[in-house]
Amino acid sequence: MINNLIIIDSTEIKHINGKTNNIIKGYSGSGYLIALINDDDYITAEINLSHNGFYRLGIKYALPSKAELSVPEEISESAFQKQSVHRIFINDECYGSVVFDIASEFAIKEIGSLKLKSGVNEIKISKQIGYLNIDSIIATEGTNCILDNPNFVLSNKDASKECIELMKIFSKIYGKGILSGQHCNKASGTDFEYIKRMTGKTPAIVGFDLLSYSLATETPDSNFECIDELANNKGTIETALFWGKNTDAIITLCWHWFSPMNGRGKSFYTENTNFDLEKALVEGTEENINMIRDLDTIAEQLKIFKNNNIPILWRPLHEASGGWFWWGDKGPQAYIKLYRLMYDRYVSYHELNNLIWVWNSPNVEWYPGDDVVDINSNDYYAPLENHGPLTIEFLNTEAIPNSVKPVALSENGPIPDPKILKETETHWLWFMTWNNFVKELEWNTKEELMKFYNDEYVINLEDLAKLKSSL
Repeated sequence: MINNLIIIDSTEIKHINGKTNNIIKGYSGSGYLIALINDDDYITAEINLSHNGFYRLGIKYALPSKAELSVPEEISESAFQKQSVHRIFINDECYGSVVFDIASEFAIKEIGSLKLKSGVNEIKISKQIGYLNIDSIIATEGTNCILDNPNFVLSNKDASKECIELMKIFSKIYGKGILSGQHCNKASGTDFEYIKRMTGKTPAIVGFDLLSYSLATETPDSNFECIDELANNKGTIETALFWGKNTDAIITLCWHWFSPMNGRGKSFYTENTNFDLEKALVEGTEENINMIRDLDTIAEQLKIFKNNNIPILWRPLHEASGGWFWWGDKGPQAYIKLYRLMYDRYVSYHELNNLIWVWNSPNVEWYPGDDVVDINSNDYYAPLENHGPLTIEFLNTEAIPNSVKPVALSENGPIPDPKILKETETHWLWFMTWNNFVKELEWNTKEELMKFYNDEYVINLEDLAKLKSSL
């Protein structure tokens, strides 16, 4: 081991159902490992560090296209994809996923600069999508990539004083704690009450969905799940307004936008509509008229909060790069045009100056621009019972804007352990546990809820009054 460089060769990597080979050019040593072939496969490697600190990790890999390499006998042709995606664990804690692009020869994929402890650290790579040819894992001493203080200046120059004050609170707590958050798509808000009863604490950020406020919700083929979700969501505006007026809670809203036309069932899903976003972006088309009508309908609901001086963390058009929602079906350019159209219509036309714009996607190609984004966010669901810091997800999301923005974990299953967040210096601004994941014990046990919500690093509703008075 050299002081600042550690190389773990493929022969030192422990693996499940892997195989050494030497077909692809550019490997080091005697060969490389063909790994992560079957659904439950993983590899592990150990690095022994002399001291605590930040270390840059890289994986030397190759991923030829099907045309470049005859398919090895043990790998099905379906394993060949444009990308390969796998989860990274360090000392059994999930740090997020890494995307490996097609590479005809061995190249190094940088994972990021991560804070590791002295002694033995185990790195585990667990299969998600595709397979991987791995030559080595490389660790070099690095620096903290999360030192830069984000830009907390709002994109809307006419933003309300309530929005400005909220961003001041975010700036004040950045790196010193994480705001607790809980999403509830039911107007009853039962998830918030559950947390209060289990922990004695209340989420600082309460999240709601405007799905039932879409105009075209009465679609053919609506099953019980769709009808039930819509029925329980009605009244959300009134519930959110109550929290905003009568407590110090911070309100965040998203919108599972039912297709403006041509939808079936839960028509916000791409598979349930043939609504054409590209046509909708052409002024005067039937699609455009219906889409603008929907946008204006939601704007009227958001004005209710504006008229009551309540700032909203507005997270529209979420998870677009996944393609499963219709607003992401036509690719990044159409999505960006839609996002910027919404921003302009809401800010310039409707004068919704009470919105803090929270962008939501892990892919830089889908980023609409620093001038229309206030906070970056990522949705990530770690495996069952794993409360890792998701530092890789944080670093990837933080790196997308040109001007560093605050970064939020806008959807999660397991809550990241606050102690690990602090130890690894992973500065998520908030976490937002999605719906029933808070009460399903395989995701978050009652003991874990109690532990996390009562951790000194976690900022709850009960703490917000003091923060506001200190500004």
